[in-house]
Amino acid sequence: MEIFASLPEEVGRECLLRVSCQFHSTLRGVCKSWESVVDSPQFYDDRQKIGSSEQCICLIQALPCVDKKSQHRMPIYALTLYDPLHGLWQRKLPPFPELAHGIPLFSECVTVKNKLILIGGWHPSRWEAMKTVFVYDFSSDRWRKGADMPTVRSFFACSASSSEGLVYIAGGHDDSKNALRAAAVYDVEQDKWQGLPEMREERDECRGALVEGKFYVISGYDTQSQGRFKQSAEVFDPNSAAWISLESMWSVGGCPGSCVVFFEYLYAFHKCGVIFRYDSRGNVWKEVATLPEELDSVRGATVWRDTIFVSGTAGVCYMFHPPPLSQKHVNGSRQNWVAVDNTQNFAGIVQSAATLQI
Repeated sequence: MEIFASLPEEVGRECLLRVSCQFHSTLRGVCKSWESVVDSPQFYDDRQKIGSSEQCICLIQALPCVDKKSQHRMPIYALTLYDPLHGLWQRKLPPFPELAHGIPLFSECVTVKNKLILIGGWHPSRWEAMKTVFVYDFSSDRWRKGADMPTVRSFFACSASSSEGLVYIAGGHDDSKNALRAAAVYDVEQDKWQGLPEMREERDECRGALVEGKFYVISGYDTQSQGRFKQSAEVFDPNSAAWISLESMWSVGGCPGSCVVFFEYLYAFHKCGVIFRYDSRGNVWKEVATLPEELDSVRGATVWRDTIFVSGTAGVCYMFHPPPLSQKHVNGSRQNWVAVDNTQNFAGIVQSAATLQI
């Protein structure tokens, strides 16, 4: 079946590879031959090889409240796509499977290649901790149910290695609010979980990040110390399959907040309105910036190109340009912050954020 009647097949395919991802759903509807090209897993790999791939930001975001009198007190969450290059916001992903009230509350959102993975969280209507995994594949434009986590958990550390196709998780708590030491890794292509050695300490409400191939699990608290966050961290090295304890790693104190890795450096957005950068050589955090006044706190953050997308509790979004390593500190009113223009339909609270290469 020809892609373009007047062009050789390889030339027609090259044309489709260069079409912006915002029009891919339209391409699928033109004809069967175009749908077959766009739905091929090789399509997105080839886009990256020729330099046509684009980075979009995926947000787990609360939908606008339509019925003000609704007894459904918790917000309904859905997936939002934001394309910073073109300033486009869209919520056009196919319906979420199985759950009538939207995406699980407090679920973790990570990306691996052209797939988006949602892990764990609470059932949106029953408020029970879940161990479900849902995978959205842009090559097929469909959701699928992934293999369940080995353990029911929520508020856990989570981070993904896109190059290896792996998602690491650790800590959090079960459905009885017991803090966990258990850890596991998920192979997205194989759709299989593998248990990892347990951490040395329980860590509920910890934060996770992959830094130079190692999985950092930062702070958290144990079952008997609700809300009293540890200053220590644990680091899993896949090469040795062992955990290493880092005492006084989170000397800043309190809840770590959103964490991102920007050019191999770990950044943390603290609830006190300060941004810290981690120096692993000295095991010390350095204050590098403060939030703009409009950002009372950060609910979601992810790296996009050479900036960091940041979303606050009131739906306010910014692009943050981290200062050079040699620069000591910048405040929230300076040129390192650029406000993002989002309409009322995309101003809901953000649970989680991740960057997707399409």
